[in-house]
Amino acid sequence: MMQMIRSNNKIKVHFGMRDYYSFYKKKYKKNLSSKLYNKIITDANREILELILNEGLEYKLPYLSSTLTIRKDKRIPRIVDGKVINTSPVDWVTTKTLWESDAQAKEKKILVKYLNNHTSGYVFRIFMKKFGSSFNNRSVYKFEPSRKFKRGLSDRIKDDNKDKFDTYLLY
Repeated sequence: MMQMIRSNNKIKVHFGMRDYYSFYKKKYKKNLSSKLYNKIITDANREILELILNEGLEYKLPYLSSTLTIRKDKRIPRIVDGKVINTSPVDWVTTKTLWESDAQAKEKKILVKYLNNHTSGYVFRIFMKKFGSSFNNRSVYKFEPSRKFKRGLSDRIKDDNKDKFDTYLLY
């Protein structure tokens, strides 16, 4: 039986919910408990996530002058200088199963890629548009969506009861 182990790679942050609550208390001098504050922030974030996933909303981050949206692009394998270049995502469950059954495949590090037949070969992603941003060194900033956000997108794509996404990478 294959055991899945999650990595320890945690995104390091400089500020957290406690810091935001402290800032709120200092700035607005409101008598609001931290539990209620956390619930309000969590509910607001959950609603934004739902609107982005289900309604196709493009959410503008006001102070960063950036936009969160969902985009899709076609990943087609191609040959460059005699080598096959395939940028499709790796299907790690199938790859690890292959590696367990075939030692030579593991030695050669053969990867099994997703075909995405259910989306006609398109790969969806949560995209942060930074083109209109005014802050310095914006090319080194990276947006990493939470696991819940990524799993929500995956579930939304696989849900046949909802309309298919009609979004393209236009930039």
